[in-house]
Amino acid sequence: MNSGFLILRGGNKVQKFQVHLDLCSSLPDEIFRVITWIHIAARCNVEVLDLQLSVLKNDMASFELPSCIFLCGSLRSLIVNLYTVLKVPSFAGSTNLQHLKLTEVQIDDRFFKWISSSCKCIKELQLYDVRTVNITIENSSLESFRFVSYKSGICHLNISGEKLEDIHVDWEYYQPGSRSLTISAPNLKYFKWIGNLLNRQNLRELMCLEKAEIYLKPSRDICDFDNASEFLCSICRVKVLLLTHETMKALFKEVSMPLPFDNVSYLGLRITSLSDDLVPAMARGCNRKYWKSQKLNFTDQLKEVTIELSNGFNAMELARYILEQAQHLEKVFIFYLPHQSYVIKRVNQSKKVSAAKIVFRKKQRR
Repeated sequence: MNSGFLILRGGNKVQKFQVHLDLCSSLPDEIFRVITWIHIAARCNVEVLDLQLSVLKNDMASFELPSCIFLCGSLRSLIVNLYTVLKVPSFAGSTNLQHLKLTEVQIDDRFFKWISSSCKCIKELQLYDVRTVNITIENSSLESFRFVSYKSGICHLNISGEKLEDIHVDWEYYQPGSRSLTISAPNLKYFKWIGNLLNRQNLRELMCLEKAEIYLKPSRDICDFDNASEFLCSICRVKVLLLTHETMKALFKEVSMPLPFDNVSYLGLRITSLSDDLVPAMARGCNRKYWKSQKLNFTDQLKEVTIELSNGFNAMELARYILEQAQHLEKVFIFYLPHQSYVIKRVNQSKKVSAAKIVFRKKQRR
């Protein structure tokens, strides 16, 4: 692109300006050209600025966005994807920015203080593999927060906001060390967490939580999800709960402490099979006697259940238990393997306490 094209626009408004560029040998000249474009776009009252620049990591130590971007009153959305240092000028004031997405950039505490104090209109913040040590954000306008980290050395993540309704955390790490997650979002409705359990997680006042997806994986320096129960108790008021195989094993590890999920109306289990490693080591299979002993209070609020059977009888027994306990159940979907046609008769023999409709569907082996 030639800078003259933008200059000829004069002060005419630019709604969206994108720069997707592979920077190569003449790096200083190309950086200067990109900065010139950004200056012109700011003068043209740009609303969306999308910078996705690819460059060898060793060739670029710092690429500071021009200060005009942080002072551009028309800018509503900023996207930066670049392995570089991103700094906020010391004189940057309030901004009308509503959407901010950063990928692979290196930022410091001053940047997060700018988000907390100067971004009074921001609604959505997305951080992908940003390079920093700690993240602390307190913002009263933020509604959605997404954090993805696979290779950065972030230790502590603290996010706070009265209007936060949606938080997505995808956090995996491979180096030992102390890590923590603190969330203060009294109006949070949707929470999704993928990755490793941390040394410490503190979720405060999640009284409005409607849906939670917890897909945790074991980590090297935290053994066997020792603090999983404490974390799950903090989201006990959730209505829709989705868990994985590993998280389920953590739940059943401490059977002496029942989890108070009384508000759950939909429970989804993403597991390979409902085998005995999901129950206490002393249990001899998950028959209906076992399920009754667990006193799963949430069954009274179930209205629809979907169960996919694998080899063995444990999942079938769980289905029969639910039919005999869930008073408000309306529909049950049971997916069974071709050799499990006997399930239809066994389940239909259950003493249902509701008028629930049972739908059987045969699934093919993969």
